[in-house]
Parts: sequence; structure tokens; C-alpha cells
Amino acid sequence: MPYVVYDYSKCTGEAQCVAVCPVQILETSPDGKWCKAIDEHVENKEAVEAFHEKVEPNDPPVNIRIWNDMPSCIFCQACVAACPTGAIEVYESLPEGTPTVEEL
Repeated sequence: MPYVVYDYSKCTGEAQCVAVCPVQILETSPDGKWCKAIDEHVENKEAVEAFHEKVEPNDPPVNIRIWNDMPSCIFCQACVAACPTGAIEVYESLPEGTPTVEEL
């Protein structure tokens, strides 16, 4: 399953990734500070919890990377190309030994 990875030490909430996603699985946070995976499209709920607990209440940057398991992702990489800060990556699978939430 594809993993959509946000590096919140780089994310500025500009939402180009949201605008280009053909399957509409990305959004901005309610306060507009962050881009994020839509909670309902994330299989690994620890990723959702990490965003809401460790990222959302803070101002940018936050030194954390979150690996979102997103089966709806079609691995087109449009979000990666659109992000002006390089804050998003997409992988076909979670590399062995990689935690879902990485402190940077």
C-alpha cells in the first residue's frame, strides 16, 4: 500500500499538494497552517493521532515526519511534484524498521 509521507519541518500549508491530488485524499488543517492526509483515508490510525497531537496544535515548523498508510493513493506523485518545499513524499511501502512517526 502506498505511504504518503509529510515532513512537518518543511510543510508551510500552501496546499499545492491538495489542489493536484486526483483522488482527493489530502487537505489543509482547519487553521490552514498544515497540509495533511484526510483522516478517513489513513489506515494506520497512529499517524492520524500523531498529527492531531504533535503537529496540529503547533506553529510551523514541527520536527516530525509522519508516514500515512493510504490505500486510496494511486502513486501518481503529483503531490510530490507540486509541493514547493519538498515536504511530501510517496512510497510504495513502509521501509523495514521505519517508524510511522519519526522525530527529526
